[in-house]
Amino acid sequence: MAELVTAVVRLAPGWESGERRAWCERLEARAAEVPPEAVIYRGRNLIFRDRVAGEDVAVKRFPVASPVKRLVYRLRATKAVRAFDHAVRLTALGVGTPRPLVAVETRRGGAPLASYFCSAYLPAFREARELRFPDAPGRAHLLPLLGGFVGRLHELGVVHRDLTAGNILLVPEPGAPEGVRFVLVDINRMRFGRVGARAGIANLVQLRLNDDGELFAGYCRARGLDAARWRRLYDARLAWRGVIQSVKERTRPWRRRLGL
Repeated sequence: MAELVTAVVRLAPGWESGERRAWCERLEARAAEVPPEAVIYRGRNLIFRDRVAGEDVAVKRFPVASPVKRLVYRLRATKAVRAFDHAVRLTALGVGTPRPLVAVETRRGGAPLASYFCSAYLPAFREARELRFPDAPGRAHLLPLLGGFVGRLHELGVVHRDLTAGNILLVPEPGAPEGVRFVLVDINRMRFGRVGARAGIANLVQLRLNDDGELFAGYCRARGLDAARWRRLYDARLAWRGVIQSVKERTRPWRRRLGL
């Protein structure tokens, strides 16, 4: 069997050290032995917390399980590399995202087995998905602010292609509106470029927060759109998104078996 090769593919300025390099080399072994209390999420991907050189780090492991994806990632950047590059770009635009630290790949015989995106660990946050519930703290004020945040993203030419409510974090920040700032995570699937109103609304409905229009109103204000003009399209897109989500849920077991 070919030797397992671990490579540091991206590295943040100032994060170079022998201790950190040695930690990167051991990532595959560390991921296999994560203690339960360090696991943040375990599913198709694994997210866990670790500590290196006195710093708390969030590690996301992207497995490359199917032969199709192993072929694809011989030809294109892995998810970890894309997440790192997108984080750098978002930071330059002033968009909140955890500070990228390193992207690591493990390969055997040239074929990728997994990639790791490591970023600064956020000790406290809420997920925007909490705003689905009527009794969520600050919901009435946060929904339009969240809509405005997505609107400003689109004005900057940024589309998060997996804009679920779990991929926007509400991080405490004194002095910010409602005491929180919005932070994007799971950023390996992004698009940069002009975002028209129709494309932006199609992206916004992915949040599906079951509100009474506060989210949409905040979005329209941020983009200078006439809410009355675009509301029918928003409602239609929202209904269609519900259908698509239902199909995805029903087909998820087969898609995972196929590595899709």
